[in-house]
Amino acid sequence: MYAMEKKFEIEMKLKREMTNIQELKAAANRSMSIANDVCNVLGACEQRLQQLEKAVLPLYGNTARLQQIHQNMERTVKSLDHVINYYMVSRELADLIQAGPHTASTDGLNIYLEALDKLAEAQNYFNKNNPQSVELENINQLYNTGVLKLEAAFEELLSRNTRPLSPTTLMDMIALEEDSSVDSISVSGSNSTSGSAVETMRAAAAWLSAAGRPPAGPLLAIRAPAAKNSLIAFKDYLRSRSMAASPLMRAKNMLNRVDSTTRRTSKIQKVLEKRAINIMMKASQTTGLAIGPRRSISDAYMEECSETLDEREVEAAGTLAAAVCRLARREQRHALGLVPLPRLPALLSAQLKDCLELLATEVDRACSRSRKAASRCSSSAAACWSLLARLQRLQPDLQRAMHPASPAPYTALLQNCQHHCLRSLEEWVEGVRSDSAAGAVDGTVHQLPVAALAYCQALATHLHVIGPALSTEASYARAAGQITGVQDRNALMLSIYFRKVLAQLNLSLRNKSEQYPEALKAIFLLNNTLYLLQGLQRSGILDMLALSEPDCEAGYRRMINEYKTNYLKSWNKLLSHIVLEEPLPAKLRDKDRQVLKDKFSSFNREWEETTRAQRGYSVPDPELRETLKRDNKEALLPPYSAFYAHYAALPFSKNPDKYVKYTPLQITTQLDGYFDEAA
Repeated sequence: MYAMEKKFEIEMKLKREMTNIQELKAAANRSMSIANDVCNVLGACEQRLQQLEKAVLPLYGNTARLQQIHQNMERTVKSLDHVINYYMVSRELADLIQAGPHTASTDGLNIYLEALDKLAEAQNYFNKNNPQSVELENINQLYNTGVLKLEAAFEELLSRNTRPLSPTTLMDMIALEEDSSVDSISVSGSNSTSGSAVETMRAAAAWLSAAGRPPAGPLLAIRAPAAKNSLIAFKDYLRSRSMAASPLMRAKNMLNRVDSTTRRTSKIQKVLEKRAINIMMKASQTTGLAIGPRRSISDAYMEECSETLDEREVEAAGTLAAAVCRLARREQRHALGLVPLPRLPALLSAQLKDCLELLATEVDRACSRSRKAASRCSSSAAACWSLLARLQRLQPDLQRAMHPASPAPYTALLQNCQHHCLRSLEEWVEGVRSDSAAGAVDGTVHQLPVAALAYCQALATHLHVIGPALSTEASYARAAGQITGVQDRNALMLSIYFRKVLAQLNLSLRNKSEQYPEALKAIFLLNNTLYLLQGLQRSGILDMLALSEPDCEAGYRRMINEYKTNYLKSWNKLLSHIVLEEPLPAKLRDKDRQVLKDKFSSFNREWEETTRAQRGYSVPDPELRETLKRDNKEALLPPYSAFYAHYAALPFSKNPDKYVKYTPLQITTQLDGYFDEAA
């Protein structure tokens, strides 16, 4: 049963497969038929395409040739238009070029610059392709005319917007710079050029520079005189202000005025002058000042005016240097963008040349006045160091303001000023050596110590300027090299100079003291030496002096003690009159009586002469005055009191009052009155 079913199943599968084979054969036949049809269609299409290709390919070739011809024609037309423009440019731009540029605005100028660019392009074309063309000559002529008109317009615009700065504006610029130290300082009226004008000038300058014709010439011809005129006006302003503030003119008027109703006799004038000087001397003890030899009030006033003018002239030179710095910065900012950077150094150097020469002249003039003041031992001689200090402070600013130009002229000016300052130091010492002013008749403080202290105090304020300057001097460098253990080299250098000044001053005072008798000679040296010591202590200069001469104070005190001793020796002659060679007997003989008469008479005569002389001596310092009075009493009273007690009561004369004129108490009273009249 099972085999039957299996057979049946196989037969059914075979039947199905046979059916499928029949279907596949039918499909294959259909496919074959379709394929044949497609092949026939494709063959027909291929034939037609071949026929089309044979017909179209010649057309494509003709079209490509036509396109090439069209492109060539377009390029030819464009080239012809371009070339025709070159031939037409001179006629098209002639009116515009002849009219010149409009500098009222940057847009108007740009139109003119574009026209010049077109002419330049036409020049290049003809020079390259047809240099013999007549049109090239027309273009060259028009181009040159345009460039000249542009340069003239630039110069006119530059002239219109350039004018010297007023002195007050320049002073404001200096004041603001010193107060704020800000580069972007804006002062009303400090920049005479508007923003639109600057842009217009820069556009014109840029085109001219690109064309190989930078406007350095107009800038130098216009800006340099304006800067110089600004500085000249500023210098005159400083001088007029200085003269107006100076009492010199009033002094001249006062001294030259003749008023018959108020004229005094010479005797009255001398009395009044002496009283005035005595009052000033008394005031000097509280103010630290002193007066030297008796000079007329007019001479002292004129000398003070001269010193004031020296200091004001030095100050004006320093202010002028600050003005040059501000002008240099202004010119630098103005030149940027107007000339190429490679040409900027030469332009700035040329623009500022006259200003720097004017500054150098004024600095040299101020330094010369300081050196003259040094030769006459005036304290105003130190003013040149304040000028040097200010010039050194301004040096970095001026270098930035002149960049990229070389600061060599200013450096040379600085070195020249330092040379003058160093020479003034030596001339001051030489002035002390050659000073011919005699001491006062009363032996008071001479003018030299007063001037020396004031001078040293003024120099001490410029320690950091003077120290490096003195270090360049071989003699000071050698002297400093012999001193070890000093940290502050600048202070050491100045200390060495102070030592030199004071040594020469002490020598000069000793020479001047030779005009006096022994007692007044000692008083004169005492007054001056004590005044110097007190002044050095009060000003702090003594501490600086100790760097180079540690025993300076001790040396001055030794001199003071020596002069005190020399002064007390002046009593030896007086004391010799109250010393007996041998004791007198109890019963006086005629010879003994005559000896006592001679002793008392000689003492009285010598005492009166000495008192009359020493009452005219001046000892301004109250402590020294009291010390001398006490020393006088200790030197004179004990021997005189002993002589008076032993011999005054003896019957050596019928008229003892004729010989015994002064009691020890009277001597004491008169000694207390010494030095008071001029004190």
